[in-house]
Amino acid sequence: MALNTNSFPAYFLLFKVTFRQMFWSRRTVLILLGCLLSLAIALAFRFIARGGGSVNRFIPQMTLALYGLLVNLSAIFYGTAIISDEIDGKGLTYLQMRPLRKSTILLSKFAAYLIGTVALIGTSHLILTGIMITHPKLQNGAFFQLGMSLRYTASMALALLAYGALATVLAARFKNPVLWGLLFVMGWESITASPLMAIGIKRISISHYLFTLFPRDKLPRSDFNAILGTSPPSAWVALLVIFISTAVLLWLAARTFRGREYLM
Repeated sequence: MALNTNSFPAYFLLFKVTFRQMFWSRRTVLILLGCLLSLAIALAFRFIARGGGSVNRFIPQMTLALYGLLVNLSAIFYGTAIISDEIDGKGLTYLQMRPLRKSTILLSKFAAYLIGTVALIGTSHLILTGIMITHPKLQNGAFFQLGMSLRYTASMALALLAYGALATVLAARFKNPVLWGLLFVMGWESITASPLMAIGIKRISISHYLFTLFPRDKLPRSDFNAILGTSPPSAWVALLVIFISTAVLLWLAARTFRGREYLM
């Protein structure tokens, strides 16, 4: 891989190489299988479901459950690969020998991860919506549902942003970042979303602010009240917390990345 180390083209080339390497991998097969499963469920549901209530709840429930799982797995698998793939493939040794800023290397690779995962999951969700808008009992019409799909995709993009930044920190710091990432996302984040958890504990989790921004159309308000408590943060506060958390996590990842040699 020949890099022009003078300016922006070097990092853009790194972005393209990272994009190709990350998404032509075995982990992509797993995520694609998850996307295909969601589309198969939607297709079967489209021709089986008859009740208007279940039809109108299908897209938000699928987004919250199955797509939520796909987002978490994508963030951990791809986010940790930003650094771990280079270590395993010996590419990091080459990059450390070039006059490239380590922090910009990291951000270039993170941008490839974020754009790729949002495109992959967002396209799948748009197809799922396209399948469901043909159902005669779906309310509000095609344009409304397609607009909602974009809102869901934006919500999932925020989760990919924040959890991807966390996964990058773990990859920069630990030898088994996927394990630590799964423990955090599937463990801590699930526990803090429990209705039994105190609101003070909920507010130190990323999921609390992601749930605040998740579109609630056709979903029971009581479910969100149980997750968020009686006084959830405003949308602007939730956005601010997510962006600040992401910036801090990426700064920590870049600082760790710069300070380690990652000897092979």
